[in-house]
Amino acid sequence: MATISDVARLAGLSVSTVSRVINNNPHVIPKKRKLIEDAMQQLGYVPRPAARQLRGSSTNTMAVTIPRIVNPFFSYLVDAIERTLDEAGYTTIIVQTFSRPEEELTALKMLRNQQVDGVILCSIENPWSVIQPYLQYGRIVLVNEYLADVPVPIIRANQYQGFYNATEFLLQHGYTKLAYATGRKQVALAENGVNFDSDRFSGFQSALNSIGKVRFNPHWLFTNAHTATDGKLILQKIIASPDKPDAILAGSDEVALGLLEEAQAQGVQIPAQLAVLGVDDQPSSSFLKIPLTTIRQPVDQMGSAAAKAMVAALQDQAVTLPQIFPLEIVKRASV
Repeated sequence: MATISDVARLAGLSVSTVSRVINNNPHVIPKKRKLIEDAMQQLGYVPRPAARQLRGSSTNTMAVTIPRIVNPFFSYLVDAIERTLDEAGYTTIIVQTFSRPEEELTALKMLRNQQVDGVILCSIENPWSVIQPYLQYGRIVLVNEYLADVPVPIIRANQYQGFYNATEFLLQHGYTKLAYATGRKQVALAENGVNFDSDRFSGFQSALNSIGKVRFNPHWLFTNAHTATDGKLILQKIIASPDKPDAILAGSDEVALGLLEEAQAQGVQIPAQLAVLGVDDQPSSSFLKIPLTTIRQPVDQMGSAAAKAMVAALQDQAVTLPQIFPLEIVKRASV
């Protein structure tokens, strides 16, 4: 079994520097930190902090990663996860990734360093090939993710069917020029109408093709949209476009809120000139000047299920793979 001295020797650094990296001391330059982490990975070295050895084999602590705590979907999701873990006797560490792969690795390294018993990833930022090696150090649960054929519990909503139904809902209301907003930086548009990047977009495209017989205009695809400010910018682009959509399926209620605010400022009539359909059913959605039609996600159930799946996995109990929850359209005045 590799020792801390072996790591220091391979990295060409002192044992004290290796120790600082293991204990997450910030006073180590990135170049040296990477040399040490690479050496630990190569040797399969797993630190065993003395404090943990005194406690026994469990830290009773979980790490949960989310992109942004200010996003209401993730704040409610974390609330449900933390409440359920607390009832089971676990402490929760929240790690905001800000959609950066290296921040997600911070939580996974906690697992490798045995600072936590498990990691619940609520929005993965790295390829599965990067995440999978960390399974040797502990349990991982995925929430709100749609990977296929991975050997971990996955808790998710049926985004494909939910967005298919939402698109069908818009088409049935007479809208045929549908725009689409997403938080992704890019979405692949396949010639055959199939998209492998997102269950949501696949459901959207499938409904357009099979129900409306409508071809999607790629100019109405708005990517990297996360906030109300992004929604306002989207509305400005729609106004400036010579060929305007008559409805938009926003990626979140936050984006939809920005669309509605900018529409009011620009004199765009909702839903007569532009229908807006949000996602998440945030509490404020029903109290807007124009109450928002939206897709309700079962956030509380998903969070609770993720925490229970993690506890069950740690106890070597069978866990249903995956657990899939339905989405629901909440009909209000913006469509």
